[in-house]
Amino acid sequence: MGAKIASLSFQKPKWVVLQVTEKCNLRCKMCYEWGDSGSYFHKNDLRELDIDVAKRVLEELSEAKPYLELFGGEPLMYPHLRPLLEKIQEIGCMVDIPTNGTLLEKHADLLVETEVRRIWVSIDGPEEINDAQRGKGVYQRALRGLRAVAAAKRNRNAQYPLLGVTMVVTPLNYRYVESFFRGLLEEDILDNVSIEFQLYTTKERYDDYLQFVKKEFSIEPDASSMAGGLIRSIADFQEVDIDDLTAQVKAIRELCARKKVNCIGYPKTMTHENVERFYKGDWEHMTDKRSKCSFPWIYMEISANGDVSPCHTFYDVCVGNVYRENIMDIWKGSVYQEFRRKMRNKLSPICSSCSRYYSDL
Repeated sequence: MGAKIASLSFQKPKWVVLQVTEKCNLRCKMCYEWGDSGSYFHKNDLRELDIDVAKRVLEELSEAKPYLELFGGEPLMYPHLRPLLEKIQEIGCMVDIPTNGTLLEKHADLLVETEVRRIWVSIDGPEEINDAQRGKGVYQRALRGLRAVAAAKRNRNAQYPLLGVTMVVTPLNYRYVESFFRGLLEEDILDNVSIEFQLYTTKERYDDYLQFVKKEFSIEPDASSMAGGLIRSIADFQEVDIDDLTAQVKAIRELCARKKVNCIGYPKTMTHENVERFYKGDWEHMTDKRSKCSFPWIYMEISANGDVSPCHTFYDVCVGNVYRENIMDIWKGSVYQEFRRKMRNKLSPICSSCSRYYSDL
C-alpha cells in the first residue's frame, strides 16, 4: 500500500461523491443515518445541495472528469435531479446512483435518457424479510423500479444504466442470501450483485475515534456525526451461523460467475476464520485488514451542506466548503495536503467500518 500511495498522482480527483440530500423516505433499521440508532435524528434541519452550486462544482471538475456518485439520504428524492444529471452528461462524466429503489419507477426514463452509468438498488432479501427491515411495500416498489428501468433500456435500445442489487447482510436476513439471489438472478436483468456485511463499530472504538480526531484535527464531533450511527454491540452478531453464511455467499459468487454477472461485496475473504473475526470486532487480524488508505489521494465527498471530506460518510474532518471555494482549490489546498500528510501511514480507529476500507483501491 505504501508504494501504491507514493505512486499516486493527486493532481486531479478520480472519484467524487455528491451527497445531494440528507432526506430519506425510509427508515431502514440498520441504517447509520436514519435507522434505529441513526445519527440523523439529531439534526435540527436537513440539507440539500444547492443546484447552482452543484452545477458550478461539476463545471470545475469537467477537466478532471472523475467518476461521480450521488449519495443521500435517498438521492432520487433530490428535487433537481434532472438538471443535475443533464449537467453530468454534458461534462462527460460517468455516475453511479445507490438507491432504495422506491422512486426508480418514477425516474426510469430520465435515468436511461441521461445515461447514468450504474444503479445500485438496496434489497435485503425476500419480500417479508426486506420489508421487516425497510418498511411495508418497499420490496415490490424496488422490484417494479428495477423492471421499469430494464424496460426503458429495451425501449431505447440502451446499454445503460447497468443494474445492480445490494444486499446488506444482517442477523435478521443472513439465512436468505442464497435463496434471494437465486430467485432474483432468474429475471436476467442484473449486471451487478453486491453482498455487503452490515458495517459497524463498537462503543469503545467510537470513543477512541473521538479522541483521535480531537488530537489529530482539533475536532469534537456532535451527536449528528454519522460515525455514531454505526455503533453496535458485538453481541448483536453472535447468533449468525458463520458456516451457513459463508457457504451461501460462495454459492452466489459461483452462480454469478456462470451467469457473467459481476459480484462484489465485503469482506472479500469468505472463510470461517475471517468472518468470525469480522463479527468479533477483531479487524486487525482479518485477512482483509489495511494499515493505510489510498483514498485521500484519489477521492473526496461533498456533503449536502457543502463541506468537503476526504472520507466516505465520516464527514467530521472538513477540508473546505464548495459554497465558498472552488473544488479544485480545495483538492490542492493546504488543508487537504495536511490531512494527507497526517494520514499517510495510519488509519483512524473506525476506518474498518467504512465500505471503502474493503475496496481494491
